[in-house]
Amino acid sequence: MTLTIETLAAEPRWELAKVQALPGRSRGDLLGSWGSNVMKRFGSTGLQRVLRRLPSPLDALPATLGAKDWVPVYAQLLVTEAIVDEYLGGDMRALYPLLVEDTRAGIGSVQLVVLKAMGPVRALKLAPRTFRHVHEQGSVDAEVGGRSARMTFSGSPLFTHPTWRLLQLFATHTMLELTGRRGSSSGETMTNGFVANTNW
Repeated sequence: MTLTIETLAAEPRWELAKVQALPGRSRGDLLGSWGSNVMKRFGSTGLQRVLRRLPSPLDALPATLGAKDWVPVYAQLLVTEAIVDEYLGGDMRALYPLLVEDTRAGIGSVQLVVLKAMGPVRALKLAPRTFRHVHEQGSVDAEVGGRSARMTFSGSPLFTHPTWRLLQLFATHTMLELTGRRGSSSGETMTNGFVANTNW
């Protein structure tokens, strides 16, 4: 079955215990300045409102995390869902423009120029190396050529989570937008994995 942003956004949330059972850790730079961005966008009390929605130990998560920090692999999922529920009426699709804005601000003007010069082909070919940097488990294989890419994520139950899958499609769309391209993305389900297809 083809998975789209709309179908993934409509999938029911997993039970908390199932999410917390996902094995492994990821580096903090996957979340980056998440809390600072929340406060900048929603006010000084914004961070506490999100933290109140999170289970321990995430309810004490720092507002900014970096490459030297490690968090449970499910942290990105629960933080994302908490922000969407608290501020976006539970609509996962409404998260996309905020991600583009935060990513643009986070990489800075110089790196944005570099990204535009690289284009989507070269940027997507870096995905396996980038993935290995931020995840303990699983891998991604990138088949990129012409005006399309096929990214195959395998080896971790994390890749079956609908919010994680949606974030991968958002990430690809964000990269295309920042390189000045327009395109479409969809996913395919696989046992303990996920395939993301992109065209531009």
